[in-house]
Amino acid sequence: MDYDLLNGFSPKLLDVVVRDAPYWHTFECQSLRESTRLHVLAYVYAGSGSLRLGERQWELKPGMIFQVWPGERMLIKTKWSEPVCFYSVHYMYGVLHWKGCTAEWRESNGPLPLGIVLPDIGGPDAREAFERLYRIWQDKDGGNEWEARIEFLSTVRLVAAGGRRKRAADEAAGAAAVREAIAYMKSHYRKELSRNAVAQEVALSPAYFSSLFKSHTGYTPIQYIHRLRLDRAKQLLREGEMPIRQVAEEVGFADSFYFTRLFTKETGMSPREYRHA
Repeated sequence: MDYDLLNGFSPKLLDVVVRDAPYWHTFECQSLRESTRLHVLAYVYAGSGSLRLGERQWELKPGMIFQVWPGERMLIKTKWSEPVCFYSVHYMYGVLHWKGCTAEWRESNGPLPLGIVLPDIGGPDAREAFERLYRIWQDKDGGNEWEARIEFLSTVRLVAAGGRRKRAADEAAGAAAVREAIAYMKSHYRKELSRNAVAQEVALSPAYFSSLFKSHTGYTPIQYIHRLRLDRAKQLLREGEMPIRQVAEEVGFADSFYFTRLFTKETGMSPREYRHA
């Protein structure tokens, strides 16, 4: 899961529609786009059909969620007897991140890190979320675009959470190893600590541990250790007049200059400025 992308996810909704029996009768039970231009996140609530993106194909059934992104050849097919029905959210998005006090923005044409076609991971809550979003969009009341955007973010969160739960069930052993690693980091971050040392503690190879840890937390092991150390440093800076070098040593940094560089990059302020902010 790419938490870095989701943390900065900033969508612009263009439309929220229903593709149902009348739609498919109009288009003779198929929808073809030689090159898609928008992002789509959709929830299938009835019927059956198939989705083809490039050379890949999936069967669509009630409870499934699927997404499409720009630049793909898309073909959706269904049958007169059982037309596939789904709510479809059309949007564009970019990624907004803050680095200290500076905002960085980039447009994105790739898919969200949720999977292309997802089974019933949200249950009734997923259908209700898409239905609410559709109603809000169709009401066209004042402020509905803002409300729809909030509802869409909540829906993406629901889908992401469902995906996390499924992965957690599939990777229980991995999740337990990550929890064990986090507990070890929290109790040992003041000491010299490396990725290899933590991986050894949880009996995993360093490369696999790094991949597993980031997939569960959004951070590399070293980034997480730095986060623990910097959070503790902020607390020490707020609570007293301990010299900067001593603060660095107290939280596990042997080099106070390196500590200052990391702290400034994280907060946009030097440790001294943070203390008096």
